Amino acid sequence: MTLTAAALCGCGGARLIPDTPPGVDLSGNWKLDRQASQNPQAMIDQIQAAQMKRMRRAGPPMGPLDPLDPADVDEPERGASTGGPTQTSGRHAGAPPGAGANTGPVRRFMRRPSYEIALGPQLHVDGLTIEQSPTRLVFSRGEWRRTFTPGGQSVVGVADGVADQRSGWSGRDYVIELKPQVGPRVIERYGLSADSRQLVEHFTLTDEGLPKLEFTRVYVRGTPPPRALPTSN
Repeated sequence: MTLTAAALCGCGGARLIPDTPPGVDLSGNWKLDRQASQNPQAMIDQIQAAQMKRMRRAGPPMGPLDPLDPADVDEPERGASTGGPTQTSGRHAGAPPGAGANTGPVRRFMRRPSYEIALGPQLHVDGLTIEQSPTRLVFSRGEWRRTFTPGGQSVVGVADGVADQRSGWSGRDYVIELKPQVGPRVIERYGLSADSRQLVEHFTLTDEGLPKLEFTRVYVRGTPPPRALPTSN
């Protein structure tokens, strides 16, 4: 597996063009090769553990720290198709429902790590289907579907509001860049291996106050997802 130098450093404002490079076809059904891929969930867990350790050293002034309380976990909506990371319910209270000034000790709650929220289904779904034409690319992971116009720019909905999105070809790779008003900046890069038998996916996420998260995953050709048979009444 090889990656271009540009992939290793992200696209960082690189020009993204609409024209498909000659001979590049990302379309097909792809299955994650776990042995050849990095594990982003493990990386996120390490970042979260380090953050928790620093906060405990500082001594939380508002009582015990609960990093993953169910009352503060945003649940993704199914079937989001905004072109950006999955939509969430938008509820992340700083204290449990009903908590008031005179309800006893107040506990400080943390929501799920911002990188985990930003990645959404991309973190856990192993299958990826890509549809490619000169004017459109569609990335599907299970029920989550995103459509892009090469060289296009748009404003899309994300977990904490909206984000500027642009995508297009950079060399022989397709690049998607998301810059939200609040939350992580996400750069995705998709390209084929030298023999075109593998799809190489590279992510770079940055957020204020957090270490950069970078990981690479490799996909091999897979079988199409099963089609639902029509039912008769």
